Amino acid sequence: ISHVMKSRNIILSLALMGCTAANALTLQQAKKLYSEGEFGKALSTFQELVKKNPGNASYNQWYGACLYETGRKAEARKYIETAYNKRVIDAARYMAQYALEKMDYEAAADYTDVFADRLGEKESSLSATATKGYNRLKRVSEMLGNVEKVQVFDSLNVDKSNFLKAYKLSKETGSLNTADILPAGLECNTPEVFMPQSANRMVWSVADSTGCVRLAETYRLADGKWDHATLLPASLNDGGDAAYPFVMTDGTTIYFASNGNGSIGGYDIFMSRKDFSTGEYLNPQNIGFPYNSPYDDYMFVIDEMTGIGWWATDRNQIPDKVTIYMFKRNDVRENYDSDNDNIYSLAALRDIKATWADDADYASLKESIESISADTDKPDDEFVFYVMNGVRYTRFDNFQSSEARSLMEKRVALASQLADDKTELKRMRTAYANAKPAARKKMEQSILQLEHKVSDATKTLANIDNNIRSAEQSAIDK
Repeated sequence: ISHVMKSRNIILSLALMGCTAANALTLQQAKKLYSEGEFGKALSTFQELVKKNPGNASYNQWYGACLYETGRKAEARKYIETAYNKRVIDAARYMAQYALEKMDYEAAADYTDVFADRLGEKESSLSATATKGYNRLKRVSEMLGNVEKVQVFDSLNVDKSNFLKAYKLSKETGSLNTADILPAGLECNTPEVFMPQSANRMVWSVADSTGCVRLAETYRLADGKWDHATLLPASLNDGGDAAYPFVMTDGTTIYFASNGNGSIGGYDIFMSRKDFSTGEYLNPQNIGFPYNSPYDDYMFVIDEMTGIGWWATDRNQIPDKVTIYMFKRNDVRENYDSDNDNIYSLAALRDIKATWADDADYASLKESIESISADTDKPDDEFVFYVMNGVRYTRFDNFQSSEARSLMEKRVALASQLADDKTELKRMRTAYANAKPAARKKMEQSILQLEHKVSDATKTLANIDNNIRSAEQSAIDK
């Protein structure tokens, strides 16, 4: 029996050894996977190699990079540092990325320079992953030469789930709405839909057939209905997702967030302009520092009425929170001197007080926000009426013309009665459809009378609308 047991154990051991050998990768196979970006598949092989030869620079680099790229960045650090100290080329790039994630832009720039020096003329030999990372680092270095001199006068840490409520915008600027404002049948992939004051356009983001999140827009038609959604050009995405749009009052300048190739990490804020004569958009431009960071930066808004700008970011990494920054709008962009001793801190926005102008008083800007906040506490709209393109009244005291105000009172009463009559007509038609022939005969006259009443009231309402607009526009023109 013992002989049989020994034989079985030997067979089992040989089987396990054969299984291990079959699953093991050679160094060349692991390196190939590494170059193809399959870091998870190559990780265990490099781990075993480092255990056997902990001083080998290349093994440390390959294992550290596999850890880093699979999300185990803290574990990766010591292996990458070992490789860096042994002058492995790509280790310098990873050290630059570590610095970038800490928003230590000075160290990131220094490590990027080291990487470029060690790389020499070998840039064409970089893997796709290394090329993408290097381009990102070069973009950071370029942006450090164009840090905007912007005065960030306040900030708020708010819940990420409803951060839009923190934005206090003048009515002329438009509104940031949740997805439930979209017409039925239109989908939304981010929690925000922008609508200008005219309420004749909506811009938001939606996934296309490939799963890529694209900007989309729709316009209100002459009959009050919304047109079908149109996707904005994929060029705005630049190889990633695009979301969180805001359109300036000129109707052509659009700010949005994208995590595409032009980003330095996560969502970055970009700007483009639409040529309405052709429908084309200009190539998007990254608006740079201090607005963008290696984290998500988005929902950039300029309120031209108050002179206040806003944007959201999770760069401060507070769980389930985002920081909303408020800044004084610049009429013309002015950048800091790139030789400024504080340029790296200004780019990272380490201290908003460092951005303040000498003897600046931001009380009036804060008062503007408070006054808008007070407006949000006003009673609900009494009605919604468009006096002319871009001019919307919601309360009786909006009117300058007493005649128009009196007509609006009649309109509100008539519109209420008309709504009730339409509801009753719908009920009667449903009852008619379900009734027996004998009963239908008795119902026909009542339905016809109510149909005439609804038709006449609709025409009367249209005439009142024209008279209100005529009276009010005359008063405005005086």
